[in-house]
This record gives sequence, C-alpha cells and structure tokens, in this order.
Amino acid sequence: MLAAFMTIPVMGQQVRDSQGRRVGGANPNKDKQSEEEERAKAKTGIRVWTVDECSGLTDSVQVDTLHHAFQNNAFTDGAKGFYANLGNLGSPRLAKVFTLRPEMDYFIFAQPYDFFLKSLDGWHFTNTYSPITNITYHESGDSDNGEDHLTAKFAVNVNKDAGLGFNIDYIYGRGYHENQSTAHFNFSLYGSVVKDRYKAHWLAYSHYLKTRENGGIINDDYVTDPQKFPSSYTTREIPTVYDRVWNKMHYDGAQLTHRYSLGFKRIIKNDTLRTDSVRHDTLRINTAPERPAGAILISDVDTTLRLKPQMPKDTTVFVPVTSFVHTLKLGFNTKKFLANQSLGDYYTNIYLPGDSTEEDTKNLLISNYLAVELSEGLNKYLSAGIRLFGIYDYNNFSFVGLDGRDKYNEHRVTVGAQIFREQSRLLNYQLTAQTSSDGKSWGEYELRAQGRLTVPLLGDSVSLALRASSVNRRPTFFYRHFQSKYLWWENSLNKQLTNRIGATLQSRKLDLSLSADAYNITNYTYFSTATQQVVNDQGTLLNTINTQVSQSSKSINLLVLSLDKNFRFGIFNWENSLVYQTTSDKYVLPLPAFTAYSNLYIKFRIAHVLNTEFGIDMRYFTKYYAPTYSVVLGQYATQPDDELIKVGNHPVLSAYLNFHLKHTRFYVMASHFNYSKEGGTTFHAPHYPINPFTLRLGLSWNFFN
Repeated sequence: MLAAFMTIPVMGQQVRDSQGRRVGGANPNKDKQSEEEERAKAKTGIRVWTVDECSGLTDSVQVDTLHHAFQNNAFTDGAKGFYANLGNLGSPRLAKVFTLRPEMDYFIFAQPYDFFLKSLDGWHFTNTYSPITNITYHESGDSDNGEDHLTAKFAVNVNKDAGLGFNIDYIYGRGYHENQSTAHFNFSLYGSVVKDRYKAHWLAYSHYLKTRENGGIINDDYVTDPQKFPSSYTTREIPTVYDRVWNKMHYDGAQLTHRYSLGFKRIIKNDTLRTDSVRHDTLRINTAPERPAGAILISDVDTTLRLKPQMPKDTTVFVPVTSFVHTLKLGFNTKKFLANQSLGDYYTNIYLPGDSTEEDTKNLLISNYLAVELSEGLNKYLSAGIRLFGIYDYNNFSFVGLDGRDKYNEHRVTVGAQIFREQSRLLNYQLTAQTSSDGKSWGEYELRAQGRLTVPLLGDSVSLALRASSVNRRPTFFYRHFQSKYLWWENSLNKQLTNRIGATLQSRKLDLSLSADAYNITNYTYFSTATQQVVNDQGTLLNTINTQVSQSSKSINLLVLSLDKNFRFGIFNWENSLVYQTTSDKYVLPLPAFTAYSNLYIKFRIAHVLNTEFGIDMRYFTKYYAPTYSVVLGQYATQPDDELIKVGNHPVLSAYLNFHLKHTRFYVMASHFNYSKEGGTTFHAPHYPINPFTLRLGLSWNFFN
C-alpha cells in the first residue's frame, strides 16, 4: 500500500458487523481529480482497491495523487479534528463525533490507536505495471519536543493477476509536554491474486507501540491562567502527575480472505460494455462522469474482463453463479503496563503487592468466517443475491493473577444471512440478519439494512443513502472481566441494545452532503471514573481515583446532524464540515454540541507546473464534559461526578502552503498559530493540553521504476 494511494478521510458511516467487519459500501464522496492527474495514473498504470471480508469482493478506491489536504495527514485528531487525544502524535484518541466511534471489539485496548493500526478491511491492495516506491515524512518541532512520522511503502506485480508489497510505518513523538513521548513501529506484508474464479487477499502485520504516560498536568491553571504563577515557563516545564509510567502494546496478526466461484462464460457485444466498473467481479454501470478523452486506466478495467483500449468486437466474460468465501483471522495481542514508581497514592485499590508494576494482558484470537453466495441478476426471478454465512471465534485471555497467570477461554458461534443488490443503476441495498452466542449468553442478534438510491436530476447526480440497524449484544470480555494491580472487576452485564436510523443526501453538482442519524441505546456500557478519599499507612488523607465499568440505567437518545458544503469560485475555495449532536445524558455519554472544520484557501499554479494551495483552516468544538483518560486501562472514561471539567470553545487555526510537482508533494504549515501564552481553554481532554504553535513540514515522493 502506497501513501499516494491513501484517501483523504471524509466523514461518513460504514455499516459493520459485531466484529468490525465492513458490510457496507464506502463513502461515495471522492475528491475530484484533474485531467493531468488522470493521465498520470494512466501512464503509471495503478489500480487500487479494498476487499470486503464478508464477500471476498473488491471495491475500487481512488488513487490519491492529490496534494489537497496533504498537510492534515499527520494529525492524530484526524484530517478535520474530529478526534480527542492527549496532544502528542500517536497518542490514544476518541472520536468526538459519535458516528465515527467503532463498535466494541475483542481487544479493546487497540481501538484508541486506530490512527496508526491497520487491518485488512481498510487495506489498499494494488495492481501496477511496474514497481512503485513511496517515501512520506512529516516533521515538526526540534530534538527536544518534535514529532516525526515516516512511512516507506513498496508495491510490485508478480504477473498480471498477482501483486504484493510491504509497508513500514514509524512514529516518534517526543511531546511538547513532559513525560508524554510515543514510539510506534509497524511492518506489514500484503498480497493478492485476482482471477476469474479465484480471488485471494492476505495481510500479515506486526505493530509495536510504546506510550509514555504522564497522567496529565498537575494544575490546569498553567494553561488556562498562567498569570497566577510568579515566573514564565515553557510547556515542558509544566509539572505532570507521573514521570516513570508506560503503556506498551504488541498488536500482531494475519488475515486471509479468499473466494472461489462456480459459473459460466458469456459473450457480450462490445458496444454494451463500459470500462468504468466499480467492482472487479461483475459487470456494472457507474454513474460517475465520463473520463477525459484518452484516459482509459488500468483502474477502469475489470480484472475479470481484461479489457484493452483496442477491444475486439465481442468479449467473453466470466459470470459467477455460486461462490464460496472464507476469511481467516489470527491475532496475537498484548498490552503491557509498567510503572517504575509507586502509584498507591493515586489509586483507590491495590490488588497485587509491590511498589513498581510490570503486568501484561494478553489476547489470542482465531476467527473463521465461511459463506456461500448465490449471485444476483442470474435471471429475472432472482434480481437480488443471497449470502449465507457462519463465524466461529476462539479467544484466549490471560492476566497476571495472585498466583501465576489466570487464563480464560471464550468460544463464539455466529450464523446469519444477507440479501443484497449491488449492480443496479438506480437502487442498491443490503439486508443482514445474524445471531450469535458464546454458550453462556443467548439472544444476541444484529439486524442491519442499508440502501442507496441514485438518480440523475437536472444535470446533477443526486443520491440518497438510508441505513437502519438494531444490535443487541453482550459487552465484550474485557468489559466483563479485567484484573491488574490497581483495577479489577468481575461484572455481570446486561446486553446493550443499540437502535439506529439514518440517511445521507448528496449532490455532486452542489458539492453538498447532508446526514442525519438517530440512536436509542439501552444499557449503554462505558468506563467511568470515581474519586474517593482514603488514609494511607502514614495517616495522610489522599484523594484517589478508580476506573470501573458502568451501564446506564435508562435509555439514551442521541441525534447527529452533519453538513458538508464546499464553495468554489475561480481560485477561491471554502470547504466546511459541520456536525451538531444532542444527547439525552450529557454525563454518561458526553459529546460536544457543535463540531466544525473550515478550510479557506486559494488554488493556483506557479509556472504552469507547480500546483499550489495557500490557506487557513480551523478546528473547533463547543465546551462539554469531555471523557478523561485512564492511564492504567489505556481507555477514555467519564469524569468523576464531583470533579466535572468542561473543555472546548477554542478554535485551532493553522496556515499552510501545500505544493505538488509531478510525483512529489510537500507542505509548510504554521499549526495552531493563534496559541497564546496568556492562557486559554486549549484542551482536548481534561488535564491534557493541545500542542502549542509549531512549524510543520511534510514530503511525499513517489518513485516509478
């Protein structure tokens, strides 16, 4: 996977099943590409796609050679600032927009690091005429407080059907505040074979993440009201709670998805074919605008059809009738917590002896997914396709216990069915129903429906996407059981029932996207924090904290409204993403009422070859009782009821110059230039300040052999 292939994040929803598998189409909002960029793709012969773990089918994705918004790729809070984090590059994060939050996973400790961790469902597989290498580097600050993010990526084809590559990803954030450094490393190998009857995609990855935990600054007045202190100071001179505490994580695994189809070959007249199919497995009509003349790309050519720019009069294609899909997932995950200092004065309970702490929590996952599919459109009586599937998940969990290691096994079986239609010009849909059990809990189910209606209207392409779901699921293992030196629980939890209904209206001509999502959640499960006064062995009264799992005693109603609207007039551009959220319980499920991203820039060329963007963007969210961060758990949790703190209402402004010359992208950015040493509410999470003003640089260079 190449950095040049990565799409700019846009806000949207993807329907996923209980284990995070994507069962819906990707957001159709794609950045528009110029004719020059299209011709560049045709010359280099790149095709990029993602694979659906449930079907083994592929979805074309945009080859991102655009320089637009490249400067935002390095932000842990996302390209539009929709994520809360601890300030430093690669630190744990949590979406401030509820629709961006993932569902409960088995290994929940990896979810706050989704900025860095990658899995098969979002991986970009490649097919290329010649080997391609990409080097991307983002840098800010200096040797004391700077941030570095380096990626090196390589892709090559073994033959016309098979490709492989690797990805090296390295993050080193020293941090602008004391004791908050991060050091993450990933190496991934991937490959694919795409033929008429057989398609296979595999990914093997090894992640190592090291996060130094400072527990936040001791006193927020150092940021909000620095005049209280007698002398000036730098951000690194602000005292923090901890100075010798770390969270480390090994997140390793492998995934294989392959699909074998039975079918027949059909002769199709040349004049009935289009070369801009979306899926690589079926003949489809795409409503996207026509390509510029002469820009017939390898990404436009169906791998089944093997079309050439000079096509014969008739073409023979393979038509799948019955397909068998298998996905194997292996996960070897470990979370380590280390403290070379005693934390007994900070936590209410101490369950294991000793002053220092070195403990790990492990999870082994083996998952098998098997499906049988009858293809859609085989005859006039069977316009929809049918997919029957079963999943078997085995998990082994282990902790440091009072006497050696404590181990737990969990077996989960899931059966389900899907009815889908994905080849229509007008209306496509997918209906999914499944039920699962671990042998102890019964009655878990997931019902999901989504559809998209696309119609041409007055020279515009207007689409309406509808989605609905009802998920009744037992909270995953670590919500029910966890043990460590300072946190320990054995919970009997009710199933969480989440009902959702939503819609998205999009207009290509108006450059507009409007979304609405309504939720009703019963037995909402979350992490909460409580404070308690205790007397230590020396007789000193201490204010201590404890993190635990809680379930809401009443249903929570939630509404999310989002608007994406872009204005363009000549070289002037103004892009806006606005989100309004309301929740019936602002303490159990706290969310900012208003979150916004706005980007005002001019776009032009220098000497007809250097594409240039010069602009200012803004990230903003209103005040709310933002979740605090639990260091031992490595998760976000609600604040204690007796110490509620609001954060927000501080716009973060950045100015940038962004350039693109042939195969090279680079930028210069003055990030958070409105930062003031005189004080302000510059926090994403309680006691964790946003980074101050800094100069950022970035470079992405593609090498085509």
